Amino acid sequence: MRKLIILFLFAVISINAQLQNPKIFIPSDTFDFGDIPEGQTIIHNFIIVNTGGDVLKLGQVISSCGCTAAEPEKKELNPGESTTLRVEFNSIGRSGKQNRQISLSSNDPVNPRVKFVISGNVLDQKSFSEKASGPKLMFEKSQHDFGKIYEGKIVEFTFKFKNIGKGVLEIKNVKTTCGCTAAVVNGKKLNPGEEGTIRIEFDSANRFGRTSRNIIVTSNDPDEGIKTLTIYADIIKKES
Repeated sequence: MRKLIILFLFAVISINAQLQNPKIFIPSDTFDFGDIPEGQTIIHNFIIVNTGGDVLKLGQVISSCGCTAAEPEKKELNPGESTTLRVEFNSIGRSGKQNRQISLSSNDPVNPRVKFVISGNVLDQKSFSEKASGPKLMFEKSQHDFGKIYEGKIVEFTFKFKNIGKGVLEIKNVKTTCGCTAAVVNGKKLNPGEEGTIRIEFDSANRFGRTSRNIIVTSNDPDEGIKTLTIYADIIKKES
């Protein structure tokens, strides 16, 4: 009994000590700036919160690259206070995929150094202009579940899509992974803002149990030239 009391007191003291210490909390430690033209400077503010019970002191900031600068707005945070870490990435002379890490030290005894990551893709001016002015294929949904159907039944579903880009969208090819599935495209060429459909017909003859089939859509979308649609069904065998 005495041993249990000692262990309980030790746990209470440990919890109180943790509550009294500063504690750094980062709601989000990553940022993806997507595609940018070479030469553009990206600025992002990460939020830092002190969720502990004592003053949080922010210390040294280290960046993995000279092209990235970072500095917290405030160096000391009272319990409950927050600040921002301003990160600046200069893309001059950079090309392709970028991944930069920034580490920040503090007096949090449990987590004395935290890391932030910014990433993205740097394109030359010509490539960025072509990409920005190109087509963009977006489906309203990419999956459909027919639920329970009896073996031998033919079911249909229509996938809707739209060109949300700035160039003419071309649906180049639509393939199904099984002869039991047929696809009919309405709108193989779409101007910006126009919509189209792909009607899927699935024949469940001689199929049983949980089944899935894929439809592969190829287009001239410069970002995602291949997209996959998936249909599902639980096929129940007919009683003889």
